[in-house]
Amino acid sequence: MADAAGKIVEADKVGSIEQHDIRPIPLSDRHGSAKDLTRMWFGANTNYVVLLTGTVPITMGLGLWDSVLAVLIGNILGCIVLGLSSIMGPRTGSAGIICSRTALGQAGSFLPVFISTLSVLGWFSINSVVATDGLKQIIVTFGAGDTHILMWICLAVVLAGEILLAIYGHATIIAAEKYMAVILGLLFVGLLFFVVPHVDWNWGTSIKEGPGVSVTGTWLAAMGIIFAYPISWTNFASDYSRYLDPDTDWKEVAFYAGLGQFLALTFCELIGVLFAVAVKGALGADPVAKLTSVLPTWYLVPFLIAVMLGSIATNVPNGYTAGLGILSLRIPLSRVQSILLIGAFTLVFRILTLLYGHFFDLYQQWLTYIIIWTCPWVAIVVLDYFMRKGNYVAKDLMKWKEGEYWYNGGVFLPGVIAFIVGLGVAILFSNSSMYTSPLMTKYFGGADLSFEVGILVAGLLYWLLAKGHDTFKRARALNGSVWE
Repeated sequence: MADAAGKIVEADKVGSIEQHDIRPIPLSDRHGSAKDLTRMWFGANTNYVVLLTGTVPITMGLGLWDSVLAVLIGNILGCIVLGLSSIMGPRTGSAGIICSRTALGQAGSFLPVFISTLSVLGWFSINSVVATDGLKQIIVTFGAGDTHILMWICLAVVLAGEILLAIYGHATIIAAEKYMAVILGLLFVGLLFFVVPHVDWNWGTSIKEGPGVSVTGTWLAAMGIIFAYPISWTNFASDYSRYLDPDTDWKEVAFYAGLGQFLALTFCELIGVLFAVAVKGALGADPVAKLTSVLPTWYLVPFLIAVMLGSIATNVPNGYTAGLGILSLRIPLSRVQSILLIGAFTLVFRILTLLYGHFFDLYQQWLTYIIIWTCPWVAIVVLDYFMRKGNYVAKDLMKWKEGEYWYNGGVFLPGVIAFIVGLGVAILFSNSSMYTSPLMTKYFGGADLSFEVGILVAGLLYWLLAKGHDTFKRARALNGSVWE
């Protein structure tokens, strides 16, 4: 692995357009170190959207220290899962969502792949909105009029930068995130310095307990939203580990990926908690505009640059993965064409945010949607990895109507049943603006337990239904993954 860490690969070189798509990366092109994942995930997650995620417990009515605890617990749990969802990359050499094919079958995987692609498109659009608002605010600070025309110009500039980096691909993204991690980390420390004097350290809960509402239930719901952010990356975590040597220790991959994200999320979200207290929980329709209440004018522009760059930094991986997701649906496009399609989707999303609602409300609803479908999926795919001891017939991941993962008519029933049942049970135990389960309001004080039961039920059911299948016996008999 030492040689691979410094290896130059023509097909995936910084400053050149990546030549690979969703097909397994050839062994000759494997390079990099598991430690690269820490820098990549830290850079990709040090941004204003993550900070806004940290404001959610306060806006839900929790006190300062309850919110801090929700951030810590939610991220510990979520980043452990993120780390585990990265381990398939080296052993399959392919995109994370492609692993759905081993657990659900080639045709059976279409449902989670389709949902995954929609979710990544949504993330790309959400972060584009924040980056656009940051750039617009910078220009307005210098005296320009705050108009819709300016907003569209800023969106065009942001999209051009994001799409260009996404087109260049894996190696360029990894390199860019390393520098972003340092720049953004320093600028966010500056924000913390200015926020602290405005914080009421005795800020308590504003929740009035009653039928269907309790502080404990609200805390569980808030912790679930914090957990949802790292979980939202799990369906494409292996996209950034797939170039590593297949013999890389899975524990190293899980540790370094989870560590990078945990450090970034906890750092930014704790600042978000303090920021929400500093503005007394009133984020409003434009959270970027609230920065003027805590930042001096001389620091506002540098930090708005951080808002814009941070959103672009996290969005480039989103755009890259959304392109791979579209290819996973067997749509006959090149990787570059699929990324251009994503840009068009973002324009439609921006129009919807302008016409139909406040960004912050839409963002909270998006996090809730993410957690309901992702938890059953990640439980099944990670468990599938260990049931087959990390051994895959990588060449069969791309085959249609044949190969190890075609199963019965393209469907692996244990995986499909476990996913659908896990999805249904997760909805039954949810409490959100999308759906409020009477079960949660009547017996659980308004808690949201969708992620806990989604993971447990889907994982347990998959293990019970699939454990005796011959595919796992054949996989366990292999001496590593098969490439040719």
